[in-house]
Amino acid sequence: MRVDIFKWFWIMVVLVNTVAKPQKLDHHETHLQILPRIQREVASGYRLGCNIGDTQPLSRVNTTEKLNKLRSLFISAVHNTESVNIKAYIIPTNDAHASEFIADHDRRRDFISGFTGSAGTAVVTLTEAALWTDGRYFLQADQQMDCNWLLMKQGQPGVPSIVDWLKTVLSTGDTVGADPKLLDAETWLEYTTKLGEFGVILKPIPNNLVDQVWDIQPPYASEPIFIHELEFAGRSWQKKLGDIREQLVKKNADAIVITALDEVAWALNIRGRDIPYNPVFRSFLVIDSKRAVLFTPTEKVTNSVITHLNTRNCETAVCVGVEDYEAINTVLRSMADNWEHVIIPRKIAYSGGASFWIYQLVPESKILLLVSPLVYLKARKNPTEVKGMKRAHIKDAVALCDFLAKLETEVKEGLYWDEIKASKVLEKYRSEQALNQGPSFGTIAGFGSNSAIIHYEPSTTTNKAITRNGTFLLDSGGQYLDGTTDVTRTLHYGMPTKWQKETYTRVLMGHINLGLLTFPEGKTDKDIDILARAPLYEAGLNYRHGTGHGIGAFLNVHESPVQVRDEGNERNSLEENYCFSDEPGYYEERNFGMRLENIVRVVKKNTTKQWLNEYNSRIRLEIGEELKKQGRMDGFQWMMSKTQFIPEDSRSL
Repeated sequence: MRVDIFKWFWIMVVLVNTVAKPQKLDHHETHLQILPRIQREVASGYRLGCNIGDTQPLSRVNTTEKLNKLRSLFISAVHNTESVNIKAYIIPTNDAHASEFIADHDRRRDFISGFTGSAGTAVVTLTEAALWTDGRYFLQADQQMDCNWLLMKQGQPGVPSIVDWLKTVLSTGDTVGADPKLLDAETWLEYTTKLGEFGVILKPIPNNLVDQVWDIQPPYASEPIFIHELEFAGRSWQKKLGDIREQLVKKNADAIVITALDEVAWALNIRGRDIPYNPVFRSFLVIDSKRAVLFTPTEKVTNSVITHLNTRNCETAVCVGVEDYEAINTVLRSMADNWEHVIIPRKIAYSGGASFWIYQLVPESKILLLVSPLVYLKARKNPTEVKGMKRAHIKDAVALCDFLAKLETEVKEGLYWDEIKASKVLEKYRSEQALNQGPSFGTIAGFGSNSAIIHYEPSTTTNKAITRNGTFLLDSGGQYLDGTTDVTRTLHYGMPTKWQKETYTRVLMGHINLGLLTFPEGKTDKDIDILARAPLYEAGLNYRHGTGHGIGAFLNVHESPVQVRDEGNERNSLEENYCFSDEPGYYEERNFGMRLENIVRVVKKNTTKQWLNEYNSRIRLEIGEELKKQGRMDGFQWMMSKTQFIPEDSRSL
């Protein structure tokens, strides 16, 4: 197997005069030294701007009043119609589907903490507030959260887990509350067990406490859902239901409750606009051997969708029933009476798994807590989707090249550009391409020190002018009816420093290493991460994010199961026609950052043995037929003896 870069976008926009021969490190340069240090990640005194006299970042949000209002509800939180006195409250990023990207209505953690990154969990007690996030967001969270908050930098030495921290700030007999719709079942069960060992109780609080203090909570989107036509999907939803039911038989399951929004959209060839940048809609899908039922706000279901799903023709054709979104509370309980085993999805990669709320709707004895088989069915792109992804990347490359030409010319001419302007103009260029449906995520356009913030998005308080005196990191993507794109380039319109050339070259070397990889079947995403980091490791450098993520076909820009990363224990095989990103980087806090990204596809490599076997097979078929036709059996037997199959694991050749 090998990874195949979408070659039509292998236009590597490099820094002017930047591809330099890697040099040995100069130990006298302070920015190259690797010194032992103690990581002080928890104490608020080590937060940016949190000492007396410090200047506050402009992007910081004052959360004092919000926290006070939230804590006032702790004494009367409702659990099973009873009032409960809780001592801590967990606020995940999740929506009810454990989505990575969520609707504005569900951005509860953002509202209460001020931090807007896509990953993180907030925990509020009567006296403290803490937020856990990963290395992509350390700088952003430090800038956005005020000094009411402790910043827990996951994976750093001395940083406790959520459970371990709660054990230090709570007492035996205390109660922790959380919305059961927003914590996945696996995490809920783990927290329950670990907190219980310390005598702390985790209780579901269905009436979300943040919602009760959020004065102007945005409504959910009202746009109707729409059909994703077969010319783009490549496989009918009827056949996909058949594929899913085959998986149920293999798993010895009677049914599955599909909770991930991209899985519902993929299975039924339907899309929506409920979440910014992701063409999905609020929904659940329940499938057993005889029925398939879609749960979604019925006001969003058009007559064309009803016709598409054969909803009115269940007696004569494969169909999908439609129920209101909230009806799953009662209908799922009723359907479960007829099952012995039902798959409730567990989390994997970017799929967060079913919530504890869904888990509670099915008798625990009937539950198979497994990875949804749709994760793998969806990730392996069919031939139509592969062609569509190629077309989408060609169009995207056209838009990006045209935009970058304009940007470089005008910056060098001294015309004014800034991060926000660049983001908006690039979006316009993409919108001019056929079948474009908008961006695939919020554009990361960071100049100078902002480029060191891994997932930075420009705002009016952080916006910088783009000049000839710094690096400009541009990470962006588009949604097209025929595919999804994600690409990063780093540029410099002046004279980069020797160190910037050095680090850029090492990032480029790592990017190429991964893009040229050939590997045997069975290798996993975690196995290949080292290839992209190796040139940086040689210089004692690294980056605090994964090297690659799966990507959907007119679906989510981050798609399970692929996560090319060096952290964690999860491993996922790299299968033919999986598409994923190749994006190493390097970042220096408050100085500069750089990243390069293309999308690659796993393809079978035509090895020498493979070619020879295919050639010999053709000889047997075509020449053998003619030999037999002419009655030349001596020649036929000789030919057959010389064209035998050579096993792939043979040491010959």
